[in-house]
Amino acid sequence: MFHVPGTYSGGETSSYSWTQTKSEVELRAKIPADAASSVKCSFEARKLQLSFGSDTIAGELPAVVVVDDCLWSVESEGAAKTVVVALRKAVPELWTRLFAADAPMAEAPRLLDGGDRASAPKSKEELLKEAKARAKGALDGPSKAKVHVVEGRKGEAVVLSSDVLPELPVVHVSKCDGCTVTLPAGSHAIKLQMEGCTNCTLVVHGKVLAETLEIWECTDCKAELHTKCATVQLDGCGGIGLKYACAAHFDRVMHAGARRVSVTFDDEAALATTLDYDDLAKAEGGAPLDDKVDQFITRRVGGALLSELVIRLCNDFPTTQREAAEYAQRTTMKADKLDEVVDGMLGSSLGRTLTDAEKEQMRAMVRQQADEAAAAQHSAEQTEAGRHAARVDFKKNAGNEAFKGGNYQQAAVHYTEALALDDGQHALHSNRAACFLKLGRYAQAKDDAAACVKLAPDFAKGHFRLALALQALEEYPGACAAFGRTLELEPKNKDAASGLQMAKMQAERQRRMQNA
Repeated sequence: MFHVPGTYSGGETSSYSWTQTKSEVELRAKIPADAASSVKCSFEARKLQLSFGSDTIAGELPAVVVVDDCLWSVESEGAAKTVVVALRKAVPELWTRLFAADAPMAEAPRLLDGGDRASAPKSKEELLKEAKARAKGALDGPSKAKVHVVEGRKGEAVVLSSDVLPELPVVHVSKCDGCTVTLPAGSHAIKLQMEGCTNCTLVVHGKVLAETLEIWECTDCKAELHTKCATVQLDGCGGIGLKYACAAHFDRVMHAGARRVSVTFDDEAALATTLDYDDLAKAEGGAPLDDKVDQFITRRVGGALLSELVIRLCNDFPTTQREAAEYAQRTTMKADKLDEVVDGMLGSSLGRTLTDAEKEQMRAMVRQQADEAAAAQHSAEQTEAGRHAARVDFKKNAGNEAFKGGNYQQAAVHYTEALALDDGQHALHSNRAACFLKLGRYAQAKDDAAACVKLAPDFAKGHFRLALALQALEEYPGACAAFGRTLELEPKNKDAASGLQMAKMQAERQRRMQNA
C-alpha cells in the first residue's frame, strides 16, 4: 500500500486534512479525477513537500520526523483519489499544528485512534501522566511540601527524625562543615539537597519519595545511601563519594563540572567507578566543553557504568550520541528492505508495463532517494554541526512563533537562547531588537541592532531598527544616519523615509534647544 517518494498521475488538489497519534501524523489530500497532473512527495527531518502539478502543500514541520519511516500512497475509491502521507515522529508527542507557520489548533488535536476520547478507557500512559501531575501538584502546593534547612553547622551530628521534620520535607543541607547529617529509618523526605558544604557526610536510611539527591558546590563530602536514591545530580563539586549499599538502588548520576567523584556499591564492588569532568571532556575531543553547562550522564550499560555526554537533538530533546546512533540504525531502511518494497511495486500492473532496464532504473532511483533521505536525517540529528545548527533554528523558530503571537518577552527569551548557541547570526540580533522595541527597552534594542549591522552592513532591516532605537533614545543625528543608510539599501522604504523626515525635525529642534 505504501510507496517510497516518486510520482503518480492524478488530478489537481483542492483540500487536505490531517490527524495524528502520539507517534504518527496522517495527512490526506483529495485529487479530483478530472484534472491531469502529477503527485510528488519528499521528506526531510523537519520539512514536507507534497506537490500536485502547480499546487504545493509544503513547509517546516513543528518537530523532527524519522525520514526513513515517512511514506505516502494513493488510495482510490471509484473515480476519487486521495494521497495519504504518513509521517513518523522522532519524539512521541502531540502536535498542535502541521506546519510551524500554521496557527495553533482552536480545539484539541484529533487522533487517528478516535476523535472523541472522553468516554474511552484511559491508556496506561495517560493514567501515569495524570498521576505525575497530581504528585507534582502535591509537591508544589502551598501547604504541602516544606523545605527543612540545616544551615551553617560545624562539627555536629544532626539526626533528621520524623518528629523534627514537617510532613512532606525537602531536606536542604547548606554551608555546613564537618557535619554528619542522618535521615534515619522511619523518617522520609521528598528529596535531599546539599549546597556549599565541606567535609560533610549524609547518611540515608529513611525513604526518599522522589528518589533524588542533588549536590552542588560541595567539596570532600560523602553520601552513604542505604535506601533507593535512583538519581543523583552533581554540579560544580569536587571530592564527592557516593556509596550505595545496594546497586539496585542506583539508576543514574547527572553531573556537570564534577571532579574526583567516586561511586561504589557494597554488593557489587566491581561496578565501582570514578568520575572526573576533566578526563571526560578530554575524551570527548571536538569543540571545547563548558563545565557549568555541558552535562554528562553515568548509567549502567552492558554490566558496567558508562559516562556519556548529554546532547540535544533538533527539537531540544536530551539524549546521548550512542542512543541517537542506535535509534538511527533501528529506523534506517536497509537495502534488502528497499528492494523488497520496489519488487512489490514492480509486481503490480505498473511493473508489468516496464522494461527490465526501466525496472533497474527505478530500483536505482529508490536507493538514491533513500540514501539522500538518510543523509538528511544524519546531518540533522547525528552530526555535531548539523545538530547544533538545527538547535539554533529550533530556538529561532520558537521566537518567531512567540513574536507572531504578540508574546514579545517570550520571543526575546527564545532569541537569547539561540544567540547563546550562535551569536554570529545577524538575523537573531535583528529579531531580538524588534522584541526590545516592542517592549520599550530601547537601549537593548540599540545594542542588538548595532550588533546586527556590524555583522551584516547591507542588511536594511537592521539599520531601520537601529534608527528606531536611536530615535526613541533621542539620539536624533544617529537616527538620521541610520534611516539614511536604510534608504540607500531600500530606496522605496516609505517607513524609513517618513522616519528620516521626523528625525531631521527632531534633530533640528534639539539643536535649537541646546543653543538657546
